[in-house]
Formats: sequence, structure tokens, C-alpha cells
Amino acid sequence: MQATDWFQYAFSAVVVLVTLGGVLWLLVRRKNAFAPKSEGRKIKLVETMPLSLKHKLMLVQVDNQMVLLSVNAQDISTLHAWQPQSDNASIAANPASAAKDFRSVMQSNL
Repeated sequence: MQATDWFQYAFSAVVVLVTLGGVLWLLVRRKNAFAPKSEGRKIKLVETMPLSLKHKLMLVQVDNQMVLLSVNAQDISTLHAWQPQSDNASIAANPASAAKDFRSVMQSNL
């Protein structure tokens, strides 16, 4: 092969790599551009806490109700559900009763 052929191959490879880098940069900058918008949705994932490789706790908000879920490879179970936000104000005022209530829910599920 001639030297011009090698130059053409190297130039083509550089163009392809620069194009791929540009596309990756655009995707990183606009990472949420293709994700569905959460506005107007009734179900929102508030928080996730991994317990092990296959088990985790998920806090989900459905309308104004909060639901604590246990998720593993086989099933999803509801651990506790809180009433709408107006009832959460009383829980915030007396967190000891909320802790006892949560403890009883956890013991009944175990």
C-alpha cells in the first residue's frame, strides 16, 4: 500500500472517533432529554435504599400517599403506607408514635 492510503485510513479513523466523542458529549449534556417527564405523573420514586445485592427498600409516592416497598428478585411487598400529607403533620409532631407504628409493621411482616 502507498503512504496516501495509510493517511486516508488514519484520517477516516480520527473522523469516526471525533464524531463518536461529539455524540457522547451531547448525550451526557442532555441526559434527561430523552427521559419521560415526571410532571403530571401520579407515581414517583422518592428514594431507594439497597439492603443487599438482590434486596432493596423503595419509597414510592402515589398521588399524595407514601408507600414503603420491599423489593427482591421474586416479589414486591408493601411494608407500610402513609396517609396523605395532612396526616403526616401529626406524625411529624409525634415521631415516637410513628417509630412504634413502623416497628409494629416491620415485626408483623417478619
